Amino acid sequence: MRKLNCAIVEDSNVQRTLLEQIIHKTPNLELLYSFTSSTEALEKINSSKIDLLFLDIEMPFMNGFEFIAGLQIKPQVIITSQNSNYALEAFDHNVIDFLLKPYSKKRFEIAVGKAIIKVKTSIRNKPESKLVIKHNLKQVELNIHAIQWVEALGDYVKVITPERNYVILSTLSTFHKKLGDDKFVRIHKSYIVNLKMVERYNHEFIEIKDKKIPISRTKGIELDRLLKCVE
Repeated sequence: MRKLNCAIVEDSNVQRTLLEQIIHKTPNLELLYSFTSSTEALEKINSSKIDLLFLDIEMPFMNGFEFIAGLQIKPQVIITSQNSNYALEAFDHNVIDFLLKPYSKKRFEIAVGKAIIKVKTSIRNKPESKLVIKHNLKQVELNIHAIQWVEALGDYVKVITPERNYVILSTLSTFHKKLGDDKFVRIHKSYIVNLKMVERYNHEFIEIKDKKIPISRTKGIELDRLLKCVE
């Protein structure tokens, strides 16, 4: 199994540094981000592919539970806190574990082990991936694997599925990260395609359901290799 991409949200410099050191020494983890500011962290994590989040509860401006409520795509969450009174409420937010500071390396490994098992089980048992989007001022649950392609429309993106199209306020780069699937490839500055939906292609364009989508010059060779690997 690949390493889990991790992020830390912790306003204490001492606690954050200690956690960074532990993560760097843990073979199954890859630390991508470490934040002191909950507001800055929320924006970044909502536009990134994070598997596991280490989250402090008592922070200025936004506490840990408010932070969880603001997540658009929820990674596995391990709460870290010096106050055991938060434990019951933490599990009400469906977190994977609660680490009471100061915690031992062994206790840390147990918590991470739970996250690894949860991710493995999710990959094995989940037949389709869902993404919650806002379309026409409503929350819509979208099956990621049904997406055929995504195209840029200024400050918006247009998501094409067999049933209907969705227009979402987002950049193409941000939406690409939310898809979280390596079968979605940006083949042009204005297009992301689902490789499993490609019917025909040449060095100039690919075709999905009679739609010809241009390929940028830099993506031609890579696209040929990727399409040959699609199961």
